[in-house]
Amino acid sequence: MTRHRRTARRGPGPLGLVARLGAAAALGYALWWEPAMRLRVVRWTLSPERWRGHAPVRLVVIADLHAGAPHLGRGRVSRIVARANALKPDVAILLGDYSAAHPFTCGFTAKDEIVAVLRDFTAPLGTFAVVGNHDWWQDVRAQTDRCGPVEAECVLERHGIPVLDNKAVRLGGADGFWLAGIGDQRPFDEGPDGEGMDDLETALACVTDDDAPIVLLAHEPDIFPRLDELCDAAGRDIAVQVSGHTHGGQIRLFGGSPLIMASENETYSWGRYDEGGRSLIVSGGVGCSVLPMRVGMVPEITVIDLIPPQG
Repeated sequence: MTRHRRTARRGPGPLGLVARLGAAAALGYALWWEPAMRLRVVRWTLSPERWRGHAPVRLVVIADLHAGAPHLGRGRVSRIVARANALKPDVAILLGDYSAAHPFTCGFTAKDEIVAVLRDFTAPLGTFAVVGNHDWWQDVRAQTDRCGPVEAECVLERHGIPVLDNKAVRLGGADGFWLAGIGDQRPFDEGPDGEGMDDLETALACVTDDDAPIVLLAHEPDIFPRLDELCDAAGRDIAVQVSGHTHGGQIRLFGGSPLIMASENETYSWGRYDEGGRSLIVSGGVGCSVLPMRVGMVPEITVIDLIPPQG
């Protein structure tokens, strides 16, 4: 009779165990700790030449909230609003994409519930909003009819938050400024060359004949390289554009290039860009799309201080 020797099954060993624990910790950080527990304030100070002789103003921006439990339940949204208010904005800005854009949620995605919390985000010169691509993509009626207003715009207006859908408003006194906003540039998931709802010419037509500087709110940053052409045609100049949409790429390892972008041709992923005598600030936003995952791109509230140039 041949005897077979039974060998004991061995575990992964110390190095394997460490590797597994490390992978589990990294996954937990990416899927929970950074997107659900962390929040930072990112500050930018700009001194556009067009701001000379005009009062300083602070814009506080909440972009791409994508609210939905468990990552962004009602309590966390309320805490984000409280922290944004504590930054003492002159103008409170909401940059679109209000409901979760991934399936990994368990409630609190109704836009009315979300905006009911966001209406507490206030500032002396007012709270203003634009809508984003996911606000369009989540609206079956708007997608079918290929026209707005989308549900998010109606809900915001119902809660007393003006939506700058190809509109502009004058804020402050004689040394104030214009705040303009455009419709979404990617409402039908067809990329930047598809039919958009943005109409900068109509927005700038609201600007009367004074020399007050103009700040443009645009959910996507795509329009920025076209501003020279569009502003020349409208006979108006834009000092600063403020955008979101990209989530900063959601994953940036060791400060490198983003790994998840809103589209393959996104040039302006996060931060400050200066071109043609004007500046673009792209907020990294708060929420996630595709996957509820962030690494190296902590959810942010964005603060923009606009001050007159010195000298």
